[in-house]
Amino acid sequence: MEENMATDIIINTTTHETRIALLEEGRLVELWLERSAEQRMVGDIYKGRVEKVLPGLQAAFVDIGFGKSGFLAFSDTAFDPGDLEPDDRSQAKPARRIEDALKSGQEVMVQVSKEPIGSKGPRLTSHVSFAGRFCVLVPNEERVGVSRRVEDRAERRRLKEEFLKHLPQGYGLVIRTAAEGEDEKGFGRDLKILLKTWQQVKRDYRKAKISSRVYSEPPMVISFLRELAAMEIGSLVVDDKRTHDQMAEYVKNLDPALRKRLLLYREDIPLFEAYDIEAQIEKALQQKVWLKSGGRIVIEQTEALVTVDVNSGRYTGKRDAEGTITRVNIEAAREIARQLRLRDIGGIIVIDFIDMDREANRRKVLAELKEALKDDRSKPKVYEISPLGLVEMSRKRVRPSLWQAFSHSCPTCQGTGRVLSPETMAARLERWFLQADRNIRNRRLEVSAHPLFIDYLERQGRKLADDVKKRYKVDLRLKRDTLDNVSQFKITDLAGGRDITREFSVDRWVDLD
Repeated sequence: MEENMATDIIINTTTHETRIALLEEGRLVELWLERSAEQRMVGDIYKGRVEKVLPGLQAAFVDIGFGKSGFLAFSDTAFDPGDLEPDDRSQAKPARRIEDALKSGQEVMVQVSKEPIGSKGPRLTSHVSFAGRFCVLVPNEERVGVSRRVEDRAERRRLKEEFLKHLPQGYGLVIRTAAEGEDEKGFGRDLKILLKTWQQVKRDYRKAKISSRVYSEPPMVISFLRELAAMEIGSLVVDDKRTHDQMAEYVKNLDPALRKRLLLYREDIPLFEAYDIEAQIEKALQQKVWLKSGGRIVIEQTEALVTVDVNSGRYTGKRDAEGTITRVNIEAAREIARQLRLRDIGGIIVIDFIDMDREANRRKVLAELKEALKDDRSKPKVYEISPLGLVEMSRKRVRPSLWQAFSHSCPTCQGTGRVLSPETMAARLERWFLQADRNIRNRRLEVSAHPLFIDYLERQGRKLADDVKKRYKVDLRLKRDTLDNVSQFKITDLAGGRDITREFSVDRWVDLD
């Protein structure tokens, strides 16, 4: 088995938001975000109704009661066999066209495979699957396969044989990397839970109304642990008692060793501050990323693709220009791999490295990029350097990127720049009061911010303002102020008219233009 780098998982939970940070050697490599006011959909199963079949696109729109119709492509009406090896029990099915399989008004069971992003509705598949710790169960399929990351042939054969002992006829299976080296007892327990879940889904589906949800994925923290089952987890730190207990219950039988590494954080310093995560998140929201050598990369997102430009910046080297450029490009390749994973950037990505004259150096940089991307669970595809010196690659994602999760289009610049969303501002305001705590109790305070944010606090975010007043016993006033930076707020102590914002600030101001 390949030796894994120890990973630390840090989980911060407030009333309105849960953030999960994945650290490798202290550096943030993944960030998962879930807000109480937002609906997470990937993995959920619905009793849908086909609204329209589009033979020209070989796709259909399906009403699942969400508001935006889900998109069901013909390629998603069969489970993707890319990671599967046919089992002796399976038989090839003849190819069909979508108009032969679906009709307008037809009832269909669908599962969300990709979150709605922007104006697009959720991506759907009509072949559902259930992910466990050691395997993924695929009802109505008869293919069994093993993750490609399990490379030993004897182990692949053993896993397949032992799982088949517990798998009933009419089910498919993907054996996950986490199963490598595990015993049959764990396999059976995992599979039994998934089979029971599917039987319950079928019962609920028969009773459900059309365009309604019949199955919800477990909470994000549980799903996250399940997805990271194959990783070597060094520590698991949580700052919320309820979340801690929920995770302890989940891991106590599945992984007793991990239960011992699950810690409840009780210190006064906010958890993400203690692990220097806040600063790393702020940097991940910026277009420019500075390298240790003095070089920099610039990441720009458009509707069609993402461009990454590498620049030598302040790094000039000494005499060997080609060597200087190669060193900057190699450092940039490592950082680009980390940033793509951290920001969860998907789609087509074009990287413009600094021009190199020698073919050997170009191959060296490309090899470094591919090596750095091996830890990315999205399995990016990297293509050869083009005649123009560009590296093209593609990367899949199932949730909105970090930029999309933390920001929305600026009402002033019509989307040419980015500002922090009201939800993110509200989370920062909440963290400010958590940091200030006893220092501001029983005071008269005024929050000044852009009218859009104040409108949010008076409407959708009113509960946050009410919680602050009640918890800290403050007389809180809200004031509309057309600040130059709409991603800022100012807090004034009305007793003395003093600005106390930075005294208890846990977030650095970020210029996203």
